[in-house]
Amino acid sequence: MKETLSIGEISALFHLNVQTLIYYDSIGLLVPIERNPTNGYRKYRFDQIYKLATIRYLRRLGYSLKEIQASYLESRDIDSNLEQLKKQSSIIRKKAENLLNTDRAIQQKIHFIEQELPNVDIERVSIKEFPERFYFPIGGEELLYGDDWFYLNPTVVFYKNDSKYFGAYLFDDGENTILQKEMTDSLRFPVIPAGRYLCGYHQGAYEHIYASAQRIRDAGGDLDLADITINFNIIDQFVERDNRNYITEVQIPIIDSEELRELLLGI
Repeated sequence: MKETLSIGEISALFHLNVQTLIYYDSIGLLVPIERNPTNGYRKYRFDQIYKLATIRYLRRLGYSLKEIQASYLESRDIDSNLEQLKKQSSIIRKKAENLLNTDRAIQQKIHFIEQELPNVDIERVSIKEFPERFYFPIGGEELLYGDDWFYLNPTVVFYKNDSKYFGAYLFDDGENTILQKEMTDSLRFPVIPAGRYLCGYHQGAYEHIYASAQRIRDAGGDLDLADITINFNIIDQFVERDNRNYITEVQIPIIDSEELRELLLGI
């Protein structure tokens, strides 16, 4: 068994870049026992591979180099090390849960687009009936871009007169993964009331959506229509760079009862 290893041998043994080992040396994390003053060649004791293995292990668990140097490697007490590992495990589990929830939201957005896109007919205006639908309230445009819900869910926009209000549509993809989780956490979401809606599509930039909404209203003839317009962004800036290709479904509630009128006032 060799008593010392060169930096190249250590690099090959651990599949590490030589520059990484040089950096570990520079911060005092893994210092070679010998450094040639002429050519800078480094030599490590064979038993230093155990320390490097520990460093690799802790990095794999998500520890920063600062944490490894300041805490873990300085402690040789098994109880304190086990406690640190338990804490790190908890952090990793939380990160994994957040990533899974993010993936579920992404999958829901994909399913929403794939379900809605085949139905798009820009010229057609029709009456559709919907069950109750849930959304996460975001607020005005000044709040929109700082909210993660906006980025991970289909966007619903409520237009009333000159004001607009944004929400994240909790699309039912047949599994309700996100919605079920949030409901079990005792959160209660606002509801888009069940009922009949006069529906059509807008293609293009959002600033021209008012003209499409008016075209759809005009097609409704004598229908008693609410003064609110509910728009669902199907193709948006996250999947299409050219705003001329954005597609939005415009839905206008048809007032069939005073109860529905009252419910719409709450949106």
